[in-house]
Amino acid sequence: MFLAIFSAVYVGANDTGIYVIPGGDSIGLQLSTGIYVTGKYNVRTENGEITPWKKGNLEVGDKIIAINDTEVFKIADIQKILNSLNEEQDLVLKIKRKAQVLHTTCRAVKDRSGKMTLGLYVKDEVVGVGTVTYIDPKTKKFGALGHSMIADSLSGDNLGLISASSVRGIRKSFPGIPGEKQATLSKQAVGTIFKNDEIGVFGKVHDLNKFSDEKQIKVASPQEVRLGKAQLLTVLDNNKIESFEVEIVEVKNQDRKDIKGLKFKVTDETLLEKTGGIIQGMSGSPIIQDNKLVGAVSHVVIDSPDFGYCVYAMWMVNNF
Repeated sequence: MFLAIFSAVYVGANDTGIYVIPGGDSIGLQLSTGIYVTGKYNVRTENGEITPWKKGNLEVGDKIIAINDTEVFKIADIQKILNSLNEEQDLVLKIKRKAQVLHTTCRAVKDRSGKMTLGLYVKDEVVGVGTVTYIDPKTKKFGALGHSMIADSLSGDNLGLISASSVRGIRKSFPGIPGEKQATLSKQAVGTIFKNDEIGVFGKVHDLNKFSDEKQIKVASPQEVRLGKAQLLTVLDNNKIESFEVEIVEVKNQDRKDIKGLKFKVTDETLLEKTGGIIQGMSGSPIIQDNKLVGAVSHVVIDSPDFGYCVYAMWMVNNF
């Protein structure tokens, strides 16, 4: 399943007074992440194999922020810089490694085809499948996923898009082997992502009519959640949102947001038969108890996939 430290002050209210539309919709998420190093390779040149990054300090997972003091945000930005070079040369890369910002060197070399390269595999976006947790009908703000898509916390005017997702098949979970929803993603965007952090992905939908038509329900405070029966909303076939029975077996007393506020067990025989429990793509599925939104699925217990964890819904709603 698809993680920036951010704290929120717990107000201690028993009644949030907040109403939202519970989700359950399956969505595709495309997040612009900035440029991350995913691998390194030797470059074949007319003079033999060269290791451009050998004298530098580059590791898989590093985020490239700038090259020779020019900021870069997408792979195309790096390509533009390389295409402007007339000869092979050392470049200064500004990188972010966890909480550190470092400067290192990497040589731009010409491969056998005549193209300049750094010998780095990089990516600038992440694509995945998840579930909408809620939508605020007044502001069109949504929360989804229940955990982050990448470790870094990001916020901005347009970090990416969400699209409609149609579930075409299910690969069941087994102890030690997470299952997943097999989905087809629409090319048409139905919302914009403005924030990614440890408890979810947040943004605004374009048209409320493209999502769940459930009636508004109250968002529960953590103090209102109790042990016992609840319902999980998710899509297992096409675009149909279904309700399945679960049982909340652990309620944590939290004073700030965290991805594991509740622990629950899947008790619905239909859901267990189809999925084996919690599967990838189910992240963000809303949990309803006493007609209140209490949480969003965030993680599965790998060795016992009939058990999962939730982030409290209030943390998500107050987060964006």
